[in-house]
Amino acid sequence: MRETKIPDWWADEPSEESGDTGKLSDFPEATRKRRDRRPSSKSAMASGENGLGRDAAAVGALTVDRVSDFDRSLPEFPPEDVPEAMRPPRIPLWKRLRWPSLQTWLILCILGFGGSGFVATAMLLKMPSLPNCPSIFWPLASASMRLYCAQVAAQKETVDDLLEAIALVNTLPADHPLRLSINDQIEEWTKKILDLAEDTFQEGKLTEAIGIARKVPLSKGDGVANAQSIEERIERWETIWGTAEEVYKNAEAFMRKQRWGQAFREATKLLSVGNHYWETTKYKEITTLLQTAREDGMKLGRAEELAEAGGADNLVEAIKLAEKIGSKSYVYDEARKAIKEYGREMMKLAEAALEAKDLNGAIAIARRVPDSTGLKQEARDFVTLARAESQAWSLTVGSLENAIQAAQRIQPNSPLYGKAQKLIDRWQAGIDQVAVLERARDFARTGSINDLTTAIAQAQQIPQTNPLWEEAQSEIADWRAQIETQQDQPYLTQARQLASQGNLSGAIAEARRVGSGRALSGEAQDLIAQWQGEISRRRDQPYLSQAREQANSGNIQQAIATAGQIPSSSALYGEAQSEIANWQTENNARDSLDEAYKTAGNKSPESLFSAIAQANQVPGSSSWRSEADRAIDQWSQELLNIAQERSWYDLSGAIAIADKVPAYSDLYGQAQSLIRDWQNLQNSPAPAPSEPYYEEPYYEEPYSEPAPEPYYPPEPAESAQSPEVPFKQPIKEPLDSGTLP
Repeated sequence: MRETKIPDWWADEPSEESGDTGKLSDFPEATRKRRDRRPSSKSAMASGENGLGRDAAAVGALTVDRVSDFDRSLPEFPPEDVPEAMRPPRIPLWKRLRWPSLQTWLILCILGFGGSGFVATAMLLKMPSLPNCPSIFWPLASASMRLYCAQVAAQKETVDDLLEAIALVNTLPADHPLRLSINDQIEEWTKKILDLAEDTFQEGKLTEAIGIARKVPLSKGDGVANAQSIEERIERWETIWGTAEEVYKNAEAFMRKQRWGQAFREATKLLSVGNHYWETTKYKEITTLLQTAREDGMKLGRAEELAEAGGADNLVEAIKLAEKIGSKSYVYDEARKAIKEYGREMMKLAEAALEAKDLNGAIAIARRVPDSTGLKQEARDFVTLARAESQAWSLTVGSLENAIQAAQRIQPNSPLYGKAQKLIDRWQAGIDQVAVLERARDFARTGSINDLTTAIAQAQQIPQTNPLWEEAQSEIADWRAQIETQQDQPYLTQARQLASQGNLSGAIAEARRVGSGRALSGEAQDLIAQWQGEISRRRDQPYLSQAREQANSGNIQQAIATAGQIPSSSALYGEAQSEIANWQTENNARDSLDEAYKTAGNKSPESLFSAIAQANQVPGSSSWRSEADRAIDQWSQELLNIAQERSWYDLSGAIAIADKVPAYSDLYGQAQSLIRDWQNLQNSPAPAPSEPYYEEPYYEEPYSEPAPEPYYPPEPAESAQSPEVPFKQPIKEPLDSGTLP
């Protein structure tokens, strides 16, 4: 048996063998001494020792529940200073150990052993309590406690917790016994931090990812290498990010130029940049923008088509389409530029209508200019100025004054202010000259040559620097035309009379008295050309009629020569040249057809093909075209006949011949059908060789003529004139039975 060592504090107890039982009042003191000698559980945990004598910090923090001291269950005794008389009498030990006491001891033993088993089982099943890491005072914490709490923090797998875990254990010296295990943990936690930084980068948070990576503490001993790997990773992130941004900007640039195909091809590069955020979110974003921009580009293209078509209605519709393009669209700037251009085009249309003195049309167009063009105020000023100009059209003193008053409403900040001021100056300078022009008009109203001459003289007093000068010159031109008409009209009247009498030469001479550049010179020249044509027609008509007769009789060359005598100055020259061209075409067509007949006489596939090509040169307008078509069909049929004969022994040659039938032949479809059939025969697999066929010999018995039947002459008729002649049976040799069939 293993020797049991009795503790010192138990040896101090009085024993019955020593003969000194001691006092009962001494028992609490002994109990107190035993309690003082026993190490408390709390001090044992602080020293890192347990019942087995092992370092608790090396295997993890173990805690043991504090157990109440046994002394607390003992009864309290009166103090020693109690008088002897008041103390209970001392009972000898042997009396206390009588048989009733043995029963008590037996019960206590049973309870003790059962309680010990229960306590032991409870201690085995009880889980040790874990330390509360947040409340630990770290300067005094053990290495195992730091490692344990660092592992607990790292299990949360967040950047801050992982950094906290590294910070808890990274302060231990390099020669610490747990340093190897701690370095492995730090390497693992560092990898997790960088993985979290990588995830952050993949989520599109570059700055945050770089900040996380640079928070990683550099491990001791290999800090330079660790820092280099982190910087390389950051550099890779920045490179990927810069590439993705450049691709995105390039796609945007192509979209602004409305080069949709290049924009889409550039956007697809985001799918392989190496970042999930750019490959998914930003790619979807750019493709959505591309689709929207493309639709907006189509709207803008349709607007441009409408604008190019011209007209106020189309321009208004084009502006409406461009207005539908939102401000976030990549073609928004182009749309705004187009809207301004279309508005400017509408203003030009309004100005053109005003120059044509269409006041209502000009105002209607100007009022339709939308606000989005930025020209609405200019359009309002245009309406005001247009009404002022319309007042000045009548060129009276009152109308000019009204026009000046209306034009003065244009404000200096208006784009039309400069034009308004020029018109005002012009109208003010023209007021003095209006009276001169009005007097000239009064003279011209009579229409006589003398008054018209006076009116011209009055109007010529207006200087060229005056705004009314152009109007005066226009009036002068009209009055001169009236004078020239009155002066030259008698010449034309006389010329028409001569022409009606058949004197075309005299009529022409009379009409030529109207000088060039005068009011009636154009009419005179038209009459002269008409009468000259009539003269040439009368002179050259016999030549043309004779040529037609010669052509109808088949003498084409003579007809061409006769019609060629008509000069180019003749009115019939164009008609004669047309007839000559027709006759030459007919002649060439007949020559072509004759040549084709000669070529086809060889009857070979090549000659027939050449003849068909020559016959096809006959134009469709020629009268020989119908005969040429019949010849083409005939020669095409001959080609097919030759091809079918060739197909019995040469399919390739037959196909080549049938392929010469032209598409303009009526037999082209038949030829193509035969070609397909022959090609199928060429492409069909050869028949598999059959087994040899054995035919039994046929034996035929020799044939012999059958024996003639005996001849029985008819009985003679009863007649007095023909006596009966006796019939003799010819003698025949007997037949051999072997010769019968």
